Amino acid sequence: MMTLALAACAALVGAAEPQPGKIDFNIRDYGGSVAKAAEAAAQAGGGRIVVPPGVWKSGTIWLKDHCELHLEKGATILGSEKAADYNANDVFPENFNSVGEEWSGGHLVLAYKATDVAITGEGVIDGNGGAFFGETQEEGWFPAYKYGIKLHPIDREWFRPGPMVAMFLSKDIRLEGVTLKNAPCWTTHFRCCDGLDIRGVTIDADREIANSDGFSIDCTKNVVVKDCVIKTGDDGFAIRASCKHHAATNACEHISIENCDVWSCCLGVRFGVGTGTIRDVSIDNCRFHESVVGICFTPAWHDNGKNVYIENIRVRNCVSLESERPVATWMPRGDAKVSDVLFENCRFEALLPNSISGSERVGPDNIVFRNCTYRQIPRVRVRQGHRWLQDHKKRSREFFETWGVTGRVEIVNCDPPPPGARGVLLLSFDDRNFADWEAARPIFAKYGAHATFFVSGPIDQPTIRSLKRLSADGHSIGFHGLKHLNADVAIAERGAERYYLEDVWPQTDSATRGYVPFESFAYPNCRFSAESDELFRKKGFARVRGGVKGATPYDPDGKKQAERKPLVTNEAVFFPAAELRKHFRIDTIIVGEAYHTDIDEICACIRRAAERKEVLSITSHGISPNAKHINMKTEWLERILATAKECGIPCLGFDDLP
Repeated sequence: MMTLALAACAALVGAAEPQPGKIDFNIRDYGGSVAKAAEAAAQAGGGRIVVPPGVWKSGTIWLKDHCELHLEKGATILGSEKAADYNANDVFPENFNSVGEEWSGGHLVLAYKATDVAITGEGVIDGNGGAFFGETQEEGWFPAYKYGIKLHPIDREWFRPGPMVAMFLSKDIRLEGVTLKNAPCWTTHFRCCDGLDIRGVTIDADREIANSDGFSIDCTKNVVVKDCVIKTGDDGFAIRASCKHHAATNACEHISIENCDVWSCCLGVRFGVGTGTIRDVSIDNCRFHESVVGICFTPAWHDNGKNVYIENIRVRNCVSLESERPVATWMPRGDAKVSDVLFENCRFEALLPNSISGSERVGPDNIVFRNCTYRQIPRVRVRQGHRWLQDHKKRSREFFETWGVTGRVEIVNCDPPPPGARGVLLLSFDDRNFADWEAARPIFAKYGAHATFFVSGPIDQPTIRSLKRLSADGHSIGFHGLKHLNADVAIAERGAERYYLEDVWPQTDSATRGYVPFESFAYPNCRFSAESDELFRKKGFARVRGGVKGATPYDPDGKKQAERKPLVTNEAVFFPAAELRKHFRIDTIIVGEAYHTDIDEICACIRRAAERKEVLSITSHGISPNAKHINMKTEWLERILATAKECGIPCLGFDDLP
């Protein structure tokens, strides 16, 4: 549906290679002044400004045509704290500052209408951001700033410098190997440039400083960013079309981002801001960590006039971890557009699903997710307060949500699929069979299957360690009662609150303190009542597990029940997958050697669930080659999972359900 026009980017790589024969201008020969060495290089028609090991304080460094700022290993350029050491806000028409966000138009490294400029080496450019702020003023709280926030600079008249490395209307720019650290504002800003090649650069921002974005690519074309590590207190990448002078004639286009790791306190990649066009962007093999949203589209900032048109975006083989949402479009108003966006072979883990939203004027269109997976995580740890965010009421296990008016949103071979799109197999295991469960981990991994492990008894340290290993594999954790009491009887005798306090709360409290995620409860002996269901619903559990009455294949004495229907024809064993949302309690059938389980019959039930798009729940206790009692033989587990895979029916844990 899309093509990538990056031939110009390929040409850029060759154009941006350092030219042989450049003269070195060592800053030691200029009294340790980087700015004076840069001026001398410019007057000579170009050259390398060499920064040797040591810490060298500097104000604005101008890079002119054919100049390369080269920082040797051990070299640090440290930004000055003095306003007089930086360029003026009105140094050229395209420069800008922000009174609202309290930063000036001063820059530490600056290029304007320059050709063939570079920043290279193994050294560090340190913006000295901490010098412009006092202590952290606001405690971070997800999904804002997870590390606290330094919002207001110490000097409220001058504020702080603006983007640390800024290049405007320049061509053939190269950044390679350097570390950009402690920016007082945006780390970089490239506006209306043509030809930008960034390789192996590390951005290490103070994550408590507001607006410390990573790479701001604005109305700039023919861009390659590769093999970078980015840690910021704001957006990792800000892909913008916001030049008020040239946005109409300078599209932000032909951009390739590859193999980057991004830690962001806001958005991993932000598309938007301005009045121009963003198009033809490819993001491949990148990893986004700890973002409010991994990849976010924000094209409309005001409701009058044109905002940003965003089109032809491809995100492939990427991962978004520990975020509020992996992907979102924020399009509440204005004349804006987001269209022709592809996510392919991506893995998402977040508190909430992908969100596609719009209005009648700005509905996103032709958004495609292909071969992607989404796993909902139960909580996110906030670094500053060492807290966890967990809100059952707002959570959804579906792959994506839509809000307002949207165009075509297509989900192709993604997991989880839309509710009802295919059948679901639920496997669960009870009590304290930790050795069996962990021994079976390779089998589950072999088939890409998840199960739910319902634990009875105390949640002690060995239990917590085992449950964390199972949870790390993607399995769901639930509880089965401290004393394994029949819920209906205990509630009738003691009352719901006392039953919960004595038999359930000790487990949940220990698990919470041990950071073990849980959301479901399995009734011991499948004994429940309407009152018990209501109790667990009020306590915030996502689901409970009961049992299908009369569906046991054989009684414990081995006598076949004459009146029993074959499981595959018993309608009580199944329900439509499209109705999953309605089922707070999911009833299960029990398999085990004591019940003389017919594994062929169980496999027939799996085939029916796949064919009819139904839910089938199967329960046992342990898993072992010579299983006895209410335990599952290892060969049964293998056959169950192989049959499910053959039929294309996913084996999910309770936490995977919508």
